[in-house]
Amino acid sequence: MTRILIAVLVAAGTGVFGTSVAAAADQSVRKTSGINQIENVVVIYAENRSFDNLYGFFPGANGLQQITASQRDRDGSAMKELPPIWDGLSAKGVTPAVTEAQTQHLPNRPFAIDDANGFNLSLDVATRDLLNLFYQNQMQINRGKNDKFVAYGNSGALVMGHYKNGDKLPLWQIARQYTLADNFFMGAFGGSFLNHFWLVCACTPKYPNADQSPAKGQIAILEDDAISLKLAEDSPKSAMEGTPKYVRDGTLTPDFYAINTMQPPYQPSANKPAEGGDPALADPTKPTTLPPQNETTIADLLSAKRITWAWYAGAWQTALEGKNASPMPFFQYHHQPLNYFSALALAARRGLSILKMADSTVPNSLKRSTEARCRR
Repeated sequence: MTRILIAVLVAAGTGVFGTSVAAAADQSVRKTSGINQIENVVVIYAENRSFDNLYGFFPGANGLQQITASQRDRDGSAMKELPPIWDGLSAKGVTPAVTEAQTQHLPNRPFAIDDANGFNLSLDVATRDLLNLFYQNQMQINRGKNDKFVAYGNSGALVMGHYKNGDKLPLWQIARQYTLADNFFMGAFGGSFLNHFWLVCACTPKYPNADQSPAKGQIAILEDDAISLKLAEDSPKSAMEGTPKYVRDGTLTPDFYAINTMQPPYQPSANKPAEGGDPALADPTKPTTLPPQNETTIADLLSAKRITWAWYAGAWQTALEGKNASPMPFFQYHHQPLNYFSALALAARRGLSILKMADSTVPNSLKRSTEARCRR
C-alpha cells in the first residue's frame, strides 16, 4: 500500500491517506528578491516504495540496470531460486488474485510485476504489504551487499518485484521536468514511525527506564553484533522454508530508543485514554504508548523564526472523534510525528490551530498563508 504524506514549510494539503506539514514564509522577506521571493514550500512525503520498484528503468538513473548480485540465503549461500510470495502477490480481496502457489520457482533475480508475460498486475492493483522494521532492514541490507532482503523479509520473492511500465505514472512525467534523486537514502532504517521522527526532528525517540516500564517486554533481543535480531531455535534455517522467527522482535532497542511503531501519548492515538484518566491522553500503561518527547522539532525552529506553519493530516478530526475505521478513512496514528511531542500538545491545548484535516480548504492557505499559522 502506498500512502502519501505532505510535509511542508508553509501551507499545504493532502489526500485522505496522507499527512502534511505546512508553513508560511515570514511577511518581512516577501518583497525582496531571489530565494526570499519564495512564499510557500510544500514537501510531499511519499512512502512504501523503493526507488527501483517504480523508477528502476528511468532513463539515465542509477537503477535496475546496475543490479548484479543475487539474493543469498540465511546461511550466506546463493539461492537457486526465490521462495514463493508468502500468502500470494495480490492483497487480500483484490482481483485478479495471484496466489502463493502461482509465485513458486521464480528465478533469483528482479522480476516485473506488470510483465504481460508474467503476473501482469498493473500499478493500480494492490499487492500484499512488505516488512519494514528497524533491525530486519539492516539484516536485509547486510552491510551494503543488499543480498538478504528475501532472507529476512516476510513476503518471500516480492521484495524483488518492480514495475517496468513506471513511465505511465504521472510522477514520471514530473521527474522528467525536474530532479529525480536516484541515490536518495531514507533518514532511518525501518518503517514509517521512525522515518517520520527523522522528518520533523532528525532524532530517534526515547523511552526512559523502559526496562522498568509497561514496555519492558518490547525490548528487542539481539545477537552480539548489536544490529541483528537473535533467531529463535525453531526459526526456519532457509528462506525457502518460511519466514524467520526471533527470540524477541520489539519496538525498543536495548538502550531504550523507540525504533518500531509505538503509539502517540496524546489523542488521537490507537491507544485509548485510561479509564477515568485524561481524555486527551493515551493510556500510559499500554506497552505500546510512547512517553511524551521533548526534542527540538522543525516546528519549534520555524516558530522561533516567526515562520508560520501547520501539519495537514487526512481524517485527523475523524480520528480525534474516535471514528477511525478500515478501509476508510484508515487514519494512521503513527504517521503524525508532532503528536508525540509535549510542546506541540500544550500548544494544541491552548487552542493554537497547528494540526489540520486533509479535507480542509487548502488553496487559500497556499495563496495567503494565513490559514496555517502557529506562533509562540
